[in-house]
Amino acid sequence: MNEQNPLTEKQKLILDYISEHIQNMGYPPTIRDICGAFEIKSPNGVMCHLRALEKKGKITRNLKLSRGITIEGVSIGGFSIPLLGIVAAGKAIEAVEQNERLELKDLFPMQNVYALKVRGTSMIEGQIADGDYVLIRRQETADNGQKVVAMVDRAMTLKKYYQRKDFVELVPMNSTMTAIRVDPKVNDIQILGVLVGVVRKCM
Repeated sequence: MNEQNPLTEKQKLILDYISEHIQNMGYPPTIRDICGAFEIKSPNGVMCHLRALEKKGKITRNLKLSRGITIEGVSIGGFSIPLLGIVAAGKAIEAVEQNERLELKDLFPMQNVYALKVRGTSMIEGQIADGDYVLIRRQETADNGQKVVAMVDRAMTLKKYYQRKDFVELVPMNSTMTAIRVDPKVNDIQILGVLVGVVRKCM
């Protein structure tokens, strides 16, 4: 902190609030959020504090974005658990204790990623079961063989994607089910994203 130009008590509180919001929620607060948190009636009051924090080098603002506040060194929080070592799923191996943590946000980067809960068993042979949560990276294109979430005539499905000569084939990973063939000239089809992870709770 610049001792010649220290923060006021209210500025400290607002800076802490912004930092915690970014870490806990994954994005910065809006001016309206800050108004509500501190019972400030006028957005101009919040703007004065933000301008002061920016002038003192505590925040950076992108005025074109409603959530355009960033703080150097403060990033989206995550969920981490102790990583104690490696366990064999085949031949037993010597236990070597580790003192690390597994940070899930590093496995599944949160930018443009959303979650969906799976209903049904069409992907069971791809280790995706009914009740699992799939993490989907938002994108509008996919390569053949990728697992995608597709919207076909306003119905959403998780399947393997294949672009054929005259149609799109959405293939289940369940040998008892048949593929869905979609003619783009007849049906509306959109790729909503590509699978990047699966989360399962074991009872």
